[in-house]
Amino acid sequence: MIVTRKWLEEWVDLDGITTEAICEKLNAIGLEVDSLKRNRIPEKIVVGYVKSCEKHPDADKLSVCQVDLGSATRQIVCGAKNVRAGLYVPVATVGAVMPDGMKIRHAKLRGVESDGMICSSGELGLPKLEAGIMELDDSIGRLETGRELKSYETLNDDVIEIELTANRGDCLSIHGVARELAVGFDREMRSPEFGEEESRNLGIGRILQFSHHGNPPVSLLYRAVEAESLTVPLLIRLRLAMVDAAAEKAIDAYLNYATHTTGVILRAYGFSKLAKENEKAKLVLEELENGLGAVKSGDETVTIVGISQNEAFQADENEKRLLLEASYIEPERIAPVVKKEGLETDPLYYRTSRGSEPDLHFGMRVLMHTLAAFGEVVPYDGSSEYMTEKEKITLDISDREIASLVGQEIETAKVVQILSRLGFKIHRTEEGRIIFDVPSFRHDIVGKQDVIEEIVRIVGIDNIAAKPLCFTEANRVTYDLDRYRFIRDLRLRAVANGFFETVHYIFCDNALLEKLGFGKVEEAKALLNPITNEMDGLRPSLMVTMLESLQRNVAMSKRRIPLFEVGRVFDAQRNEQFNLLLTWCGEKEMPSLENAGKPAMIDFSTFARKLTAVVGPFELRGCEARNGLMHPYQSAEILMEGESVGVVSKLHPLVAEMFDLPDTYFAEIEMPKLQRRHHLAKPISAFTPVQRDLSVVIPKEVTYTRIKEALEGALPPTVERFFPIARYEDETLGERVSQTLRFIISSMEKTLEESEINAIMQKALERLEKECGATLR
Repeated sequence: MIVTRKWLEEWVDLDGITTEAICEKLNAIGLEVDSLKRNRIPEKIVVGYVKSCEKHPDADKLSVCQVDLGSATRQIVCGAKNVRAGLYVPVATVGAVMPDGMKIRHAKLRGVESDGMICSSGELGLPKLEAGIMELDDSIGRLETGRELKSYETLNDDVIEIELTANRGDCLSIHGVARELAVGFDREMRSPEFGEEESRNLGIGRILQFSHHGNPPVSLLYRAVEAESLTVPLLIRLRLAMVDAAAEKAIDAYLNYATHTTGVILRAYGFSKLAKENEKAKLVLEELENGLGAVKSGDETVTIVGISQNEAFQADENEKRLLLEASYIEPERIAPVVKKEGLETDPLYYRTSRGSEPDLHFGMRVLMHTLAAFGEVVPYDGSSEYMTEKEKITLDISDREIASLVGQEIETAKVVQILSRLGFKIHRTEEGRIIFDVPSFRHDIVGKQDVIEEIVRIVGIDNIAAKPLCFTEANRVTYDLDRYRFIRDLRLRAVANGFFETVHYIFCDNALLEKLGFGKVEEAKALLNPITNEMDGLRPSLMVTMLESLQRNVAMSKRRIPLFEVGRVFDAQRNEQFNLLLTWCGEKEMPSLENAGKPAMIDFSTFARKLTAVVGPFELRGCEARNGLMHPYQSAEILMEGESVGVVSKLHPLVAEMFDLPDTYFAEIEMPKLQRRHHLAKPISAFTPVQRDLSVVIPKEVTYTRIKEALEGALPPTVERFFPIARYEDETLGERVSQTLRFIISSMEKTLEESEINAIMQKALERLEKECGATLR
């Protein structure tokens, strides 16, 4: 949002306040100032009147002008196409120093004397207004030949650009920013009179028939004018150029000016295009199936309220009769529909989607007053309107609630004053409670916390007394502390094993999710106002956002990329889950003498060992790929104490090709399942454990999972654990393979004898023969 000081001063008393103080106050109340530019007209630049203008005798593109400078008439040679007799123009006299450093001297151009220079707006350090010299008029003040241009205050203006958050649509206008400054400085708002004189002009009903079908949730207001001559004064053109809202057509300039002033969405239509050959224009407001409202003329849509205007009905320069429209629709209604249906929008949609000013009569009054002041227009009496009453939000807040959130007490009278100045309608105060209505233009306020935030930003965060943190209950070890320590230790272990931590936005591209086989968040719970089109979804997996980091590292010639992240993911119902992701891309170790500078690529077993070093011991169970990220043949569930806590997989070849990645493995684990709340101590035998290996030949289709299921529960308690150590295939074995298992055997009571150990191993062999078709190798 761009504002100018002089424009603001039309709406709020800023006397005695410097522009620097205004910027500081805007920052203090949450309207961050992005830039400040000062427009200052140099000295010795005066108002001149072109008495005559003739062609240069020796140059077709030059003109010789006699310019009245008040005290004298000077001859000036000018090359601008728009210079002509009868114009008031800015003249840089001899000795003037221009903003670019050029000094004006007496000169002779193609043999003709020239005393000074007739200036364009750009040469004066102002925004470019037209191709040629700047044409002055009384909109900047009474023009007096010879008067220095720097004495016209509207030309010497300060331009302030403000970075607004998406929820502050109420500040997308001069009036809205002025209202904030009035509260911040405790100054009064100025209320210019925009009353219209009584007239006996034709009523708008003579030329417009406006009706509606259904009850669309919109508001519309129509006025009409006859525009015999519509020119845009310098003041409006200059201000629009300063705020980047310049327009080519005169009526668009007036609309932009009134919209930027008030925040009301204003449009104009050519009457002849609406009425065609008829005396009356017939407009019908219809409720659409998507819950929006559209204005139609016959079978053609004139506008979808708040979203777009049909260019075929826009007013052009030759149109003498204009239909003016002010509109409003709640922003939360249009954003989801536009996103879902992919509707085309016009430039004004930016304002409506963030919350425009709902007081349509205010915006129309300013527009009609501006047209009457600077353009030769005759208004039609009356108006046609359709209004939807916006539902009021009534809240109450107590002194205790304010003090508990702010950290100090604020007088009730002070709170009432702040809220009243911000536009809140105070109903009553009783027993330390304030009951009030939220103003209709504050779309961002829905609860008490929002109101307290308003109070704090106006009081000023620097004016809130600093206090030491006070615990209201005894400090004790809690689950949250355990959780913090667990995550901290996990991060340290990951770093110690060569991983680098990354942090990503939780937002991702829905189009990418579809390619990767993930489901999107349900439409009812989808993001209404995403930061960008590429961040319109919520990630269902940490690996989705990690892919770009891997791609970026590969592009920077990194050959070994071990990364990890701890963050949140979301399912289709927008339920949150806290996950850990570890991924390794490229080479499995650094180049060294041992690998001759050519380390091998990361493989499943190496990555699994790295994973074990970070999260602790686990088991793997084969599983099918659950999404497009997982390799169809190299994916497994991670089991801890028999519970599935996550997955480990090689990155799918198609995804690796899409992001131009070498061999990549990743593991994503649910953090709540990884963190164990209780650790059960187990006794340790005082007797030396015995280690025995058992090699059997089994069918190829028998997995270790099946072997484990066969042995678990069938062996005596003296078998502490068993695990595979070798799997061997050979042509001589045919459709069978050799599998070696290692058993750790220990007794709590004595040192086991060899016969006891052999009996245990024999029992294990018999179990495998029965359940898995094994034979001793």
